[in-house]
Amino acid sequence: MPAPIRILIVEDSALVRNGIRAVVATATNPAIEVVAEAATNAEAISACDQHRPDVVLLDIRLPDGTGFETCRSMLERHPRTRVLILTSHSTDTFVYEAVAAGAHGYLMKEIDPAGLVQAIIDVASGQSILAPDVTERVLKLMRSGGGAGASDDLAILSPQENRVLALVAEGLTNKEVGARLNLSENTVKNYLINVFEKLHVRRRAQAAAIYVQNTEAQGHPATRGSNTPFRRRGGFSLVEVMMASIVMVLGITTAITTLQRGLLAVDSARNYSYAAQVMQSELERLRLKSWSQLQSLQDAGETVVSTDDTQTSARTVFTCKRVISDLKSGMKEITLISNWQGFDGRPHTARFITRYSKTGLYDYYYTAH
Repeated sequence: MPAPIRILIVEDSALVRNGIRAVVATATNPAIEVVAEAATNAEAISACDQHRPDVVLLDIRLPDGTGFETCRSMLERHPRTRVLILTSHSTDTFVYEAVAAGAHGYLMKEIDPAGLVQAIIDVASGQSILAPDVTERVLKLMRSGGGAGASDDLAILSPQENRVLALVAEGLTNKEVGARLNLSENTVKNYLINVFEKLHVRRRAQAAAIYVQNTEAQGHPATRGSNTPFRRRGGFSLVEVMMASIVMVLGITTAITTLQRGLLAVDSARNYSYAAQVMQSELERLRLKSWSQLQSLQDAGETVVSTDDTQTSARTVFTCKRVISDLKSGMKEITLISNWQGFDGRPHTARFITRYSKTGLYDYYYTAH
């Protein structure tokens, strides 16, 4: 009999915690044991330090802030612990922040009990899990190179969101912004989350840049170079000219290196994007198949999925394979594997692993290297 999977439930609703306890109690092989519960981020870190759980079920909206920093902190302290986000929020910003924080899975609270139990088992075994409606957001992040395109229209922000963003653009911290506007630090964070979502960005620096660009375009006095106190009225000394020349040479060298890295990054992003499109198209095609049709495809064995090399860089040759197997009675696992050699000469692989039951899509997860 395998050892039970020890979990920590981080959720501010006692009713939800009790529901999760009841669900995981049904697991038998392996069993799932709730070793601790927490209702805040602070309690979660303390409980994780004390009990060293195998899996943490973490909500990301808690009374003392979002759970992303808590996720990072727990994984830094206990690298073997696995974190599974269980939430009712699935905005692009939240999904990106969860992935960036190192979470091993992202599930919605609408998941069925059997699905939650299986997800905990899968994450504990080393797999990564995404809810079906979250996967579309991950694919969009991949296709956009890790983020969505930013809108330059600040009119979509509320007056208070504009005021918060203006102070962030001045370089103020959340705490300092709160002091200026008589808001709590958590309230400022929530305003910024809304700002990021509306502007389709994921970092405060990007949002601040959009604000500055808009105010400059409108001729905001604070951005006019003629009023700056650092304007030079006289000439430059020989030493200043020599130093400027050295800086210029170093700048050109850095620019060339940056350009080379940029080309590699663009090529890599393009290839990963195309791999995601190929696999997504194949998944959409398979989604329309009946159970008997999937069985026929499985009986046919490993299949090469057609690709269009004109959609990728000239030095890249793609292959994509599909493998269907029985995971257990009434459930099939479909694996799509894309391989290519990129501009950097290194081999790359991306995989989508999808599970289907007789009642439809179950879940799927993505890996790439």
